[in-house]
Amino acid sequence: MKKFITPIKTVVLLAVLSAGLYPGTAAHAQSKKKKTSTHTSKNSLDWAGAYSNGLIQLSLFEDNSYLYQNGNLFNSGKVTWAPGGNLITLSETKEKYRVMEGKLKNEFNGNEFVKSGVVTETPTAGVVKINKHLLGGKWVLTELHGKPIVKSEQLQKVPFLAFKEEDGTFFGHSGCNGFGGSVKQMNDFKIEFGPAIQTMMACIGIMDIENQFSEVLRTADNYTVKNGVLSLNKAKMAPLAKFKFVATK
Repeated sequence: MKKFITPIKTVVLLAVLSAGLYPGTAAHAQSKKKKTSTHTSKNSLDWAGAYSNGLIQLSLFEDNSYLYQNGNLFNSGKVTWAPGGNLITLSETKEKYRVMEGKLKNEFNGNEFVKSGVVTETPTAGVVKINKHLLGGKWVLTELHGKPIVKSEQLQKVPFLAFKEEDGTFFGHSGCNGFGGSVKQMNDFKIEFGPAIQTMMACIGIMDIENQFSEVLRTADNYTVKNGVLSLNKAKMAPLAKFKFVATK
């Protein structure tokens, strides 16, 4: 007995075939739409790796964890990606960074962190040699513009200045905020500090010390070291600041 295809079956069969063969169908369009995605930093860039601004190192890992290192201070946590896939937030510090090709940019202060292996503006060969008499410990601030630094409960930390020989940088604490940067030039007499990057805490009662300390670093052009005392000076005027040496334990 011959089997005949009824008109109803024919209509159903044609509908099925057309859905699979013709790209104009709704099902095919929906599938194609799902496959199309917007390029973002998260899905298009090789963003995992170590980034540095010369003082702070921020390492991002593929599992969205991070490690933040500022001198001997460390913290770690998770990064959260903003919906657009171009901005991350650190879980512990709540800092936001824009992720770009080979670098990160702090959304608050504009500081840029360059990824390891990417050429920077300051080559290694240009690292300033730090005077050996300034190494081996830290210099605790004892005097600002002729006035002694008095210990206070308001000070978050004892103000100090220190130097790193390996990369020609300086770092320290103002009593409220940590800071650091590169030494632009130094010999046995002259010194010039580069722009300092610092944390952004506000401390009641000691901001005058911080502001004056920052101004000393911006304006000092020479120094002396004698009997364990470092003096930062401007021209031949009276010392802007004095520090007492404390050896590293």
